[in-house]
Amino acid sequence: MFIIFIFSTIFLIWGIVEQINHQKRVNSIPIRIHVNGTRGKSTTTRLIAAGLREAGFKVLAKTTGTLPRIIFEDGMETPLKRRGNP
Repeated sequence: MFIIFIFSTIFLIWGIVEQINHQKRVNSIPIRIHVNGTRGKSTTTRLIAAGLREAGFKVLAKTTGTLPRIIFEDGMETPLKRRGNP
């Protein structure tokens, strides 16, 4: 029983540290734009990213859906590989 308590405590502390580190990384991004809706999110995301890139902003975009992709600062796209079952 003591071993379960120790492992639970370790995992709890690890989870808290991970949450704090994640929040620091998220907060280091000065502007975040969330695109929501039923249809056209990938196209809208690409258009917003292209417009901001043309305006001189450093932009990283991510599309989800059937073909998830990361769109880098230079406009290059890389497919995202999902873990687990399709």
